[in-house]
Amino acid sequence: MPPSASNPRRQSAGSDIVRFYLVAYNFASFFGWTLVLFSLIKHLAVGPQTPTAVHRLAEFALRRLRPLRLLYLPTFAKDLPAPVVLFLHRASTSQQSIGGLVSFVQSFAILEVVHAALGLVRSPVPTTATQVASRLFSVWAVAERYPSASTSPWYAPMVLAWSVTECVRYPFYAQQLLKQDSPLLLWARYSLFYVLYPLGAISEAMLIKTTLPNSWPWQKPGQWDLRASIYGGLFLFWWYGLYIMYTYMIKQRKKALGTGFFGSSPEARQAQKKIKEAPASVAASTSAAVSSVQIKAQEATKRK
Repeated sequence: MPPSASNPRRQSAGSDIVRFYLVAYNFASFFGWTLVLFSLIKHLAVGPQTPTAVHRLAEFALRRLRPLRLLYLPTFAKDLPAPVVLFLHRASTSQQSIGGLVSFVQSFAILEVVHAALGLVRSPVPTTATQVASRLFSVWAVAERYPSASTSPWYAPMVLAWSVTECVRYPFYAQQLLKQDSPLLLWARYSLFYVLYPLGAISEAMLIKTTLPNSWPWQKPGQWDLRASIYGGLFLFWWYGLYIMYTYMIKQRKKALGTGFFGSSPEARQAQKKIKEAPASVAASTSAAVSSVQIKAQEATKRK
């Protein structure tokens, strides 16, 4: 067989391997962020839990990278309702409970920059690198480094926004690689950012703010060293970046879904139809279950 005839097969085999790897990566990332989301919700609802094997594995893997620090718990106003104080307290201890897992899972996002640089995905390298770098900065240069950030209640909403976003984004990418369509995933991918992106970005900015001096630079210049000045500049830039990315995502949504809450594209109409049909299907299944129970009860009565 001529050499040229085998090239398409080799290319096809190579593309299949790459696609299999990317699908596996997306599913693994989805599993990791699902675990993060579940752990965070459980911590906020119940309080500190006994670390699972996965949590201990993450802590063990990062033990040499995580700095030693003295932790303290912030105090909240006594006039706040007790449930609010309890929730804020749990939010303030969320980094101590799931911080290792979050840092472990988020650090693997470096591979996304590698994927873009190697041409395995179509994502632009600068945009991907910027997004990953901002996340890693929030994790390693803020939350893992400064006690004021690791014990801040803003850590919990940041991780909540991240995890919900990734639990939608990774399945969306996986189904694209598998050449399958999911109108609901498409709608969620380009709609949930309206709430999640500001929540995550604002939480990130507020975590940076917790590491800054409590005075203005012109009031006590001695407190504003080079590190504080850089972080202060990043705190201001974060709001500009939020505006740029937020408006960019709005434009992307219009391209993908069109206008309106559900969108105006055919895919958006399918998602709207499925959402509207969901209550009807639940009601039908409930009615069928009730009818089945009634029939069984009648049969039991006849036997007696």
